[in-house]
Amino acid sequence: MATGTETRADRATEGATSVVRVVARRLLPLLFVLYVVNFLDRANIGVAALTMNADLGLSATAYGTAAGIFFLGYVLFQVPAAVALKRFGARRWLCCVITAWGVCSAATAFVTDAQGLYLTRFVLGLTEAGFFPGVVAYLAAWFPCRQRTRALALFLLAIPVSNMVGLPVSGLLVDHFSLFGLSGWRSMFLIEGAPAVVLGVAALRLLTDTPRDATWLTAPQREELEALLTQGAPPSSTDRTTLGHAAHFTVVNAGPSFAAYALQFFLPKVTASLFPGAGASAASALAALPSVFTAVAMLAWSRHGDRVSLRTYLIAAPIAAAAAAISLAALSPAPVLTLAALTVAGTGILTAVPAFWSRCTAILSGPRAATALAGVNAASSLASFAGPYVTGLLTDTTGGYRAAYSVIACALAVSLAAALRLPGAPVGIHRALAPTRTRG
Repeated sequence: MATGTETRADRATEGATSVVRVVARRLLPLLFVLYVVNFLDRANIGVAALTMNADLGLSATAYGTAAGIFFLGYVLFQVPAAVALKRFGARRWLCCVITAWGVCSAATAFVTDAQGLYLTRFVLGLTEAGFFPGVVAYLAAWFPCRQRTRALALFLLAIPVSNMVGLPVSGLLVDHFSLFGLSGWRSMFLIEGAPAVVLGVAALRLLTDTPRDATWLTAPQREELEALLTQGAPPSSTDRTTLGHAAHFTVVNAGPSFAAYALQFFLPKVTASLFPGAGASAASALAALPSVFTAVAMLAWSRHGDRVSLRTYLIAAPIAAAAAAISLAALSPAPVLTLAALTVAGTGILTAVPAFWSRCTAILSGPRAATALAGVNAASSLASFAGPYVTGLLTDTTGGYRAAYSVIACALAVSLAAALRLPGAPVGIHRALAPTRTRG
């Protein structure tokens, strides 16, 4: 028979679950759609490259530079964007960056040479710099640690969904659509930049800065949520400790960042080379297939992560699988096996991301935590720039992708070694995350 204390604990747990569910229903759909559009506007250059490179006379190295230079702008504005988020609030700041990146993405339709492409990609990086780390900090302000991995996974699920939907649609636009007499790839940039401008206005109306401002929660729900967030908050740490942890997390995130964008920006070109004769539509559809498996794996792994708390293997195991798979891709003689290996690699990389950011937000604390999180993302973005650049350079040098796959595998191996030595979460966090048990 359950005791009175256990009954109260059960009711408290049910109440906590209920208010978090209300928050999730209110915030996550819009954030999810925003990230679908965000990632599409960042990554659709991979599909454009199927015809754009020839139109602009781009080599693989020049294309890799254009794809990756996005992250230089991203790095430069990352920490200032975090400061602006704190100063102006999430609602107003996210509205500004969403609208700005939509305009910049659409402007790519009018470039006429490599230098113009470099400039538009760099400015796009500046405008997008405030979005992802801003949303990570925003989710940390709304979701207790116990539910944060799942919330992050549902948000990050936008990446494979963006690929599943966006790559085939982008391929069709490139192959078959012309707007105002523009070529297919130019029309694609113009059309896919427009939704961000509309969604920026929606974000201003629908997002709420803090739980205390949420008129769509009842007063008891606001109090319950604030209590849960306080209970799960990490103890404040010194600036020196925060800096050391941030540096460690940066090393862990560098390998997956290097690998993710090397694969993302080149995958349509890779599928076209694996299956010669495929047009832009077919190559884009093939490039989208791995995202189906990624979406399923991210959901399953995050559900498991919520049950077992902040365990190191939640980050290390997917990175290890990705490193092994990309090594296989470097050795594979068969196109189908190569695509399967790249699918496992991409799935492993993205599956590790929600657990990584959940662990990161649980450990980085203190008055400089938001800046530290932005710093981790900014430093890792240098690896995101290096991935496409190195891949393009090695492709031009060797005439294939095998050397690039080998370098990606090495980068993932370094991150795996760092992940296995991550600092443990504070004791208070583990207690907050411990599941409530009842006895019959």
